[in-house]
This record gives sequence, structure tokens and C-alpha cells, in this order.
Amino acid sequence: MAESAGWSALPTHLGHPGADCRPATNDVDYYMDLRAVCAAWRRATAGTKNSPDPRFSPSQWIVIDEVSCSRFRSFQRLTPLLVNTATGRAPGRSLPMLRNYYVIATTHGGFFVLADRKAPHAACVLSPFTGYLVRFAAPMVIDLVAPAAAVVDSNLVLFCDEHRTMYMAEPDSGCFSQFRDWYPYKRVGFLGFTYAGGDVSDKIYDLMSSFGVRPSEMLAVYPFEDFDDPSETRHTDRCFLVESAGELLMIFKLQQHMELFKIDNDRSAPEPVKSIGNRTIFLGYRQCLSVNADKFHSVEANCIYYLKCIDSRLSIYKYDLKDEKEERISGAISSINDVFLCDADRPFTIIQLLSSYTISVWGSELEVEKSFELLPHVIPDAEEFRLSSYLKDLEFNDD
Repeated sequence: MAESAGWSALPTHLGHPGADCRPATNDVDYYMDLRAVCAAWRRATAGTKNSPDPRFSPSQWIVIDEVSCSRFRSFQRLTPLLVNTATGRAPGRSLPMLRNYYVIATTHGGFFVLADRKAPHAACVLSPFTGYLVRFAAPMVIDLVAPAAAVVDSNLVLFCDEHRTMYMAEPDSGCFSQFRDWYPYKRVGFLGFTYAGGDVSDKIYDLMSSFGVRPSEMLAVYPFEDFDDPSETRHTDRCFLVESAGELLMIFKLQQHMELFKIDNDRSAPEPVKSIGNRTIFLGYRQCLSVNADKFHSVEANCIYYLKCIDSRLSIYKYDLKDEKEERISGAISSINDVFLCDADRPFTIIQLLSSYTISVWGSELEVEKSFELLPHVIPDAEEFRLSSYLKDLEFNDD
């Protein structure tokens, strides 16, 4: 309390620059905390609601401890873990208001895509840092299996890998528009949290063709089913797209090594990359990300981390770009929930958590809820079905 009182006593001309430096590092939560100290600070700093300042739109945050990673309400978490990939901060945020919505997905930037619990289940987007909720007129798409989401300008974009369909809506749209023909190209861009167009997309596909990689093989709806193969071949000859420190990189994972290229509108041809400096890249068949290795303990710079499922064991591997060598790091986790752990023990390392983020595949709560509502027509007494009772039936007795 004494410390807060000292901060609140700062003169206005000092309070403004003190708060102003927070959005520069994407630490919007710190900014909100500073504004809450006292009225003098609030007068000295601008509010975030409806602000055109892009610094108030988080762009370097990811949600790891996702509510949406659970397909069963009994495992819902109302305190998700958000990680700033630039600064290494990982604050937990208490979000009790999530009880009032179905969680559909989270976005790069830390936004939560939600749906009203009351029909027609209107879509909305929540900022966990400010509590600000953007409501959409369009009802949420119900049959989204393993959805991915992005907020582009004022548009909410949803990807359903199982149906190979992209959905898009503006806040005042009456419904989501569907795009099947555009899906492969747009989804490829989303994997790297970047949207390329025009000549850039041509360069991407030309480079993929030269390595014999097809866009359809860049992702998997259920990675453990699609890539659980004892042979090494299922883990090679694949391409990943990722934005790293403002640059668009294409990473080709080949049989014995990796090839990196930088894609730029101003260059006639992709430029080979031999080093990514202090950056570290995490590859995933669902999504990829680049982090500042200096800000994360035990994360090695100029390296690429990825998952392999060999002989039904999920493991994390590291590829050193300088030595061009691969090594196994540890077991991996497929979910934050204890029931679904795979070859990893608590406490989880930051490498395990960041790796698990790249393969997050859990479906929306709305889709799960509607699936349960259909069960009585298929399974007698389905209303009494719960995961806890199912697990109880699986217990083994030595008697």
C-alpha cells in the first residue's frame, strides 16, 4: 500500500511518461494497473477503450493455460496464463466473467473469442487486459471443431480445419461469411500469425514447390493421429511459416536438416537465412511462434524447437541452426489438464509450455455443449454422463 501511495503521488508530468512506456512493450496490463492507482494518474493517461493507438491492441501475447484446451467443463480454468513473447512476462489473469460465455478460441495477442450462452449465441471478443468486450451481431458458428481464430483490423476470422473453411465477420455483420476456396492460403498465413498477399503469396508457393511441399501438409487437425508414425518420414519435408522480429520466415524441415528463407516484397527472390540471432522459434502443425530467447530462462537462442511423436511418445526436440544438429530435450505435454498429460511431469518448463501451445487443438465449448445435447437421442441416460464417471469405470482393481 505504501509503495502504491508513493507512485500515486508522482506529479502529472512524470506520471504520463511513466505509463506511456508500458504499451511500448505491449504490457497493457501494467498500463491499466498504473491508471488504477489514483485519479491524478487517470487524468494524465489516456483510456484504452475505443483508442486508435495500435499499442493498446496486444500483438505479442499468447494464451497457454487456455480455458479452451478442455473439452469438459469440469476442467475449466478461469485464470489463464498469458505470456508476452517479447518480454518473457507470464502473468495469470482472473477472468470470472468467462463463466457467462462459451469459450471458442484464443488469438495471437491474447484475445478470447467467446459466444453468448443464450441463443442465438452472438460472437464477441474479450481483451483480458482491459476487460473490454467487442460484441458482434453475428451468431457464433456452432460446428467449429478444433477452431483457430484471428482478429484482423475490425474483422473476426475463424478457421475450421476439419471442414477446411474460413469464417469472417465484422461487428455489424448479420452472419459469418464462409470462404472455402480461400482456406488453404489464408490458413497457411495464420500458421505464422501473418497475412501476406500479392507477390508475397506467389513467392511462398513457388518456394514450397521447389521443395516438393504441399500447403495441405502444413497443418493437422489432430496432430497425434496424423503424425504418430514410428518412421521419421512423417516428420520431414514440411514447411512452416512464422513472423519473427518483424520478418516473414519460411522454415523447411527436411530429412536431415532445416532450411530457412526470408520473404520480402522488395526482393525478387527469397533470401536464405543462416542465423536468427537471439530469437528462438517454436514450430507446430497448428501454429508457430518466435520469442526473444534472452527473456526466457533455459530457452536457447538461434534454435528451433518442435515436437515428435515416435512410438507413441511425444517429445520435444531442438535443432541448433549453427551446428545443424538435432537433439531430444524432454518429454512433452499435449494439454495442461492432468488427465491428458503425455510424458511430462509437473512443474512444467517454459519450453514444454511454449511447445504445447503450438499443438493446441481443443474444440469450442459451444460445439461440445451442442454435441452433449444430441447425446440423449443416441445414448440412453446420456444426461447423466460426465467425464468423472467415465474415468471411474476405467479404474483397475488388483482384487
